[in-house]
Amino acid sequence: MFTIRFEVEKNVRKYLRSIIKGGVDYELRTCNTILQEAEAILLQQGISSNLFYHIQEPDIPVSFRSSVMLGEGRPMNILLLVNQTLNTVFTDKPEEEKRYLIQLLEQAFLEEEVEPCQKNNNNENPQPKNITPIPTSELQEESPISTRVEKEEPKQTKQLNSRPERRRIRLPTPRFSSFFAISRKHWLIVAGVFLLFCSVFLYFSLPSETAKTETVKQKPSLTQVLKEENLPELLRYYPEEWENVRMDYINDAKIRGLQEMNQLKTSEPLKVDIAYFEKNYDQVVNLYEAKKEGAYTNIDYAFVGFSYLTKGNVKQAEVLNLYADDPDLKAYIADYKLTQSIVTETKQVLKRKDITKELRTELETKLKEAEKHLQDYHEGKVEVKTDGKKETL
Repeated sequence: MFTIRFEVEKNVRKYLRSIIKGGVDYELRTCNTILQEAEAILLQQGISSNLFYHIQEPDIPVSFRSSVMLGEGRPMNILLLVNQTLNTVFTDKPEEEKRYLIQLLEQAFLEEEVEPCQKNNNNENPQPKNITPIPTSELQEESPISTRVEKEEPKQTKQLNSRPERRRIRLPTPRFSSFFAISRKHWLIVAGVFLLFCSVFLYFSLPSETAKTETVKQKPSLTQVLKEENLPELLRYYPEEWENVRMDYINDAKIRGLQEMNQLKTSEPLKVDIAYFEKNYDQVVNLYEAKKEGAYTNIDYAFVGFSYLTKGNVKQAEVLNLYADDPDLKAYIADYKLTQSIVTETKQVLKRKDITKELRTELETKLKEAEKHLQDYHEGKVEVKTDGKKETL
């Protein structure tokens, strides 16, 4: 059985002592709840801190160590965190090993979800092959320090001969020594070069400073950019807000906004979002299958999971909901499975010859309704009641 052990940094232990005990191995199915509670506590306190975790299964054996930063408002889902870490940190590891680890964790979560409902069923599970433990990677950044030594050259002085040579022939011009005559020419040349240099410097420096000042003055405020939905300026001046705007467009179902974002900066999640809102579920699945290592978020996994459900792939939809942890997708999956069981059971009863004509007619009507409901799923036209409210994709 997979277990997970957490290690809390000293500065936040007093805040997380009630939910995380040191040296305790927790069941895998409880880790998401623990992560979400810890994130909420540190977010409320306004503190960011690293939480180290160690996932292990001694019988296989599997060992995976990593950490996550709490207190920054990120979604806390262990499968999502492990998947992102494998694709960003352990880039040198073989894809087969990483995919095998993910499959083991997905299977463990699915078995733990089914286990409470099937305590009496003891199915024999094949023993998976050994996997090479994936070590944690420690990244160290070194900033080179460069030193610059400046040597001071001694100033050379010239002793001037204050006694000019006597001249036998007097000239009508003023008497200057040869040194002063050369010095005057020299300083005239130096002054000319200096003035030329200053002119060039001013020519190039003043316009750039002016342009810089104008750029600073013309930089729009974030409020103005968001109000005007000026995506080019958002990408230029506030790239850190790009993902937040994408989430806003998803929540408001603004397909045009998502399309404009994809034109400015294309990405796999944006392509998935656009295809989903256009109800092109086959394309959503194809995009995900082509690049499963994309930087997907919870809502993206929910879109892909529902798209698999429209193709009748319940198992893959359940796996993706492990990443999405979406209550609506969970309700759709449960409704689809219930409808499938109604169709199967009704067909079995209709095979009997001892049922009355009235009952047969009633069962046939029920079967048609159930099959129509499944067909609505395949076309993406479904409604499921959640907490008394209808949720429609």
